[in-house]
This record gives sequence, C-alpha cells and structure tokens, in this order.
Amino acid sequence: MLGESAPSAAVQPLVPAGGRPERSATALLAVRLGVELALSRLFARRPLLALGLGVALAAAAAVIEVAFGSSGAVDRALLATFRLVTPLTIFALAADAADRTALREAAWPAARFGASSHHVALGIALAALLSSAVVGALLAVVVVSLAHGPGAAPWVRDVLISGWIGALTGAAYAGWFSLGATFLRRGRGRFVPLVADFLLGGSAGVAGALLPRGNAMNLLGGPSPLGLEQSVSAGLLALSALLLALAAAARCRE
Repeated sequence: MLGESAPSAAVQPLVPAGGRPERSATALLAVRLGVELALSRLFARRPLLALGLGVALAAAAAVIEVAFGSSGAVDRALLATFRLVTPLTIFALAADAADRTALREAAWPAARFGASSHHVALGIALAALLSSAVVGALLAVVVVSLAHGPGAAPWVRDVLISGWIGALTGAAYAGWFSLGATFLRRGRGRFVPLVADFLLGGSAGVAGALLPRGNAMNLLGGPSPLGLEQSVSAGLLALSALLLALAAAARCRE
C-alpha cells in the first residue's frame, strides 16, 4: 500500500512542478494506481486464504457429486459451485480489493496525493473484475477436472466452456459488489446484491435476468430467466460487469 506520510514515487508525477499533465494521461495513471493498490491488497494473506478455501469447497463439491454417481456429476457439481462457492469467494475477494471498506475510502491512499478518486476507484473495480474473472474460471475448471476426469475430448470441451462461463460470472459478481461498496457505511451495501442474488437470483423473472446467478444457470443448461437465449445471458453478464464498475467509479467522484 501507499505510504501514509508522503506520496510515493508513482503518485508524485500527478502534481508536476511545471505545467499540468494531459487530462487523459492523468486519468490513466490514476486508474493504474487503483489497479496496483487493489492487487497489492489481493496478494495479502487473507484473500489468498479465501481463494484457497473457495478452491477446496469447489473440489469437495465435485468429489461429493462423483460419489453419488458419475452420471451427471459434472453438471451437478458446477451448479452447486456457481450457486454458493463462486459468489461467496468473489464477495470476499471484491471486499479485500476495496480494503473491506467503502470504495471511495479504499481509493483514498492514492487520491490524497492528487489522484482523482473516481479514477482510482475505477482501477480498484477493474482489478476486482479481472481477478474475479480468473478466480471464477479457476473454480469451474477445478470442478470439471475432478468431476469429469482428464484424458478425453469432452473433458477439454467442458473445461473450456465452464471456464469462460465462470469468468463472466465472476466478473459480473465483482461488478455488483463494487457498486454495492459505494453504499452504506464502510461499504456494507455490498451485502445487498449478495443477499438479493441468493434469494432472487434463481428466479425466472426480471431479477433472475439482472443478477448473475440466473444468467449463469442459463449458460450451464439450467432454467432461463425470461426465456433468454444463452448468448443474451452471456452478453448481460459481460455488460453488467463493465457498466456496474463504471457506475461504482462514478459514485466516487469528488
């Protein structure tokens, strides 16, 4: 993390001695600072432990489903993981990316030295999105590898398909949690989309189409919210991740 008493070398160019830097260059530097700030938090002990626990739970789900019968074990294990393990793991990582506080406050270590708070917040949100996409894909691949077993063409196909579904789903969850972190004290608003997804995300109505779970279930071959095509669900997941990150950053403007 950045120091408390003096700006780091990376932040100092934001306030040059002579002249004012181009606005776009300043914005990009602030976004980069937000990304670096979030990544430094995500490589700490607590988020790495959360990731390890998520992988262990996903592996356990796969092993349990195989024990109940190899037929359909992959689908059952994936559904169980996407319903519970993926959102909880992404929730923990998105919270740690924002230092378990409000997104605006999470951007303050860089913003206090002249960086635009909403650009730093955007960097934090983007880092959370990318990290969550990787983690979502990893959890899906772990499940398929253990429930299916390597060595066959269907395994390769299932790994590739479940991997990109996991990536889209993880990014969408991170977008929701980033936006939630701009509400309530210390960003406790991030609990609202988590609870809403658990209670309403699996519905066949509008809530299922807006929240990540319904679209993820559709892509995995489950019920489709509002009768949406799988391509539409994929687009909604990707679009919501980006738009929610932008909305979260916009709420952190000075």
